[in-house]
Amino acid sequence: MTSAPTALPLAGLWRRFGAFVHELLFLLAWMFITGLVFAALSGESMTAGRPQILTGALAALQQLYFFVVIGAYFIYFWTNGRRSLACKTWSLRLANTSGGTISTRQAVVRYLATWIGPALGLVLYSVFGARLGAWWLPACLFNFVWAFVDRDHQFLHDRIAGTRVLLAD
Repeated sequence: MTSAPTALPLAGLWRRFGAFVHELLFLLAWMFITGLVFAALSGESMTAGRPQILTGALAALQQLYFFVVIGAYFIYFWTNGRRSLACKTWSLRLANTSGGTISTRQAVVRYLATWIGPALGLVLYSVFGARLGAWWLPACLFNFVWAFVDRDHQFLHDRIAGTRVLLAD
């Protein structure tokens, strides 16, 4: 019997972690640029040399806006064989379980599943606050810590979406 499609070897765990940290730097720049667009369109202003803090519906709209633009960034780079600069730098590619390019549906599922850890951290912080100490922070990284207990060392969001991070050819 032939080996299962999931037998494709993953890129090393530390290489994937390194690319994740590298990707965070690009994401920070992306959020800054797209945040300027939101600031201009929403009429945010400086008060006494300090930025005005958004509250209420405008703050919720800004959070939704960031959720969408972050998703657009990742879904764009995860589909049609494209790779972000961090993935190119670390010689990684995202593939489905048979090694092919992932579908838009898989990219959306992967993006949504990536929020499991941060949502868990937010819930822990909201419920327990300082009483739990800083445990909410590692909870934010739950998707990545999952790789240490997963039989194939998959990140949780890759396991859910049916994707794999492989070394680029």
